[in-house]
Amino acid sequence: MPNRHRSSCLNLCKENRAQVFSTMYRRTTISVFLVVFLQMHLTLAHRGEATDTAQKPLYKSLGRLNQQFKRFQKETLAHLQSMAENDKISHSVDARFRALSQQFKKISRELRTFKATTEQELNSLKSLAKNLQKSTKRLDSGLANMTQAVRENSLLNHRQIQKQKAVLSDLSREIHKQQSHIGILKNLIQDGLRDLQDSFKRHQKQITQLESQVQKIYQSNSTSKTIVLNLDPIISDRKQQDLVQRPVPSKLVKNRLPPYGPTKQPQTYKTRETLPTAQPEEDIFPLPHRHKIPNIKMPKEEAKICNVGSMLLFPSASTANYVTFQKSFPTGIHELSICTWLRVDANYVGTILSYATKNNDNTLVLYGRNSGILGVIDFVIGDPSYRELSVQNLLDGRWHHLCIIWSSIEGRFWYYSDRHLISTGSKFQKGFEIPPGGSLVLGQEQDSVGGGFDVAEAFVGRLAGFALWTRTLSPGEVSGLATGRGVPRGALLSLKDVHQRFGNVQHVTCECLEHCM
Repeated sequence: MPNRHRSSCLNLCKENRAQVFSTMYRRTTISVFLVVFLQMHLTLAHRGEATDTAQKPLYKSLGRLNQQFKRFQKETLAHLQSMAENDKISHSVDARFRALSQQFKKISRELRTFKATTEQELNSLKSLAKNLQKSTKRLDSGLANMTQAVRENSLLNHRQIQKQKAVLSDLSREIHKQQSHIGILKNLIQDGLRDLQDSFKRHQKQITQLESQVQKIYQSNSTSKTIVLNLDPIISDRKQQDLVQRPVPSKLVKNRLPPYGPTKQPQTYKTRETLPTAQPEEDIFPLPHRHKIPNIKMPKEEAKICNVGSMLLFPSASTANYVTFQKSFPTGIHELSICTWLRVDANYVGTILSYATKNNDNTLVLYGRNSGILGVIDFVIGDPSYRELSVQNLLDGRWHHLCIIWSSIEGRFWYYSDRHLISTGSKFQKGFEIPPGGSLVLGQEQDSVGGGFDVAEAFVGRLAGFALWTRTLSPGEVSGLATGRGVPRGALLSLKDVHQRFGNVQHVTCECLEHCM
């Protein structure tokens, strides 16, 4: 029962009691006065009987008063009994009020505790609602960025597909041309082999003929001064049936003995020395000019991208493989450009860069993880603000050029891959300043300054030509970097500033990207 109702009931009971006691006091005073008056009259009646006759009407009136007094006495007794009963009721009402007040106190205490618990729950619900709002905003922004990136990627993929179709058509034409050239070369080679076989057979026949003629010459004892030889195939293929007469040298005539000499066998060793058999051997297997196959030397592909300087090799996913720099940011940064050549040797892109300070371990992060969406990395500036970047085209095991640019003016950012603008946006950490004096690490994501690494977030692959500027690069400068036309001026950090390598990380010097293997 409320306190105000209880107080009102108590006040009413008190007023009723006061009224009852006042009426009782009045009636008792009247009754006492009447009793005293009757006693006085009785005393007077005893004193003088003479006065009885004169005071008869008075006695009558007193009798009536006595009767009235008796009636009044009965009524007062009845009223007093009713008042006693009412007093008992008031006592029971007071006890009831006390019990109700105790119950009310208990209920009020329970209400206070319930109110405190409900307030705590409401505060927790409010914090949860705020967190949910933040997460929904992040998800909405991530979805918007993803949809925009998907649209841009679809457009880029469509363009690349068209380019690839054109390239494939050109390649098919070139293949048809090469096939026709190969067919012609095959025909020429077959014709040349046939001609070679025919000429070889002819030369074999001619050699056998020459051998038989030489044997005949050695065996003959003729005195003639000329020897007729068939040397047609040695001179030319066009005069195969002509005869050539060659004179016998004078040595052969002088040294030959007559048939009637002391010995009947001639000295044949001198004739073998003087016969002109060495001259025609030079042209026995001449290859016709039209059947010669040219020896074409294919030129080696020259290096085109020679502005990388050096390369870092991260061989495996390990918390021990990372790199630190000699210096950090000397002052606060409001603009930033990060560019590097990237070759991923895993099915995901791990953490490329992590910059941690005492107040925030995610001040600047290019972060990927071996879970969830593998073809996405987070570009974080001042946790929890971040943007998702699609890197699906970087997971083919080849070299790709990556540039990420940010400006605190209007919170603009640009993401380039292979000199093509993949995604862009605004209102990303507008007016934010990246503080100086933190720890910069390549290959791992810091959960604390200089530590707190995770194997699932490690980078596996190669980084070449890494550089960081404290200004925004123009599209022309990004294109020049990606095509090897030089390095923009004013780089704050590069791989020359690497202070220490940990684990199995290798630092390889290679001026040209084609030599960074």
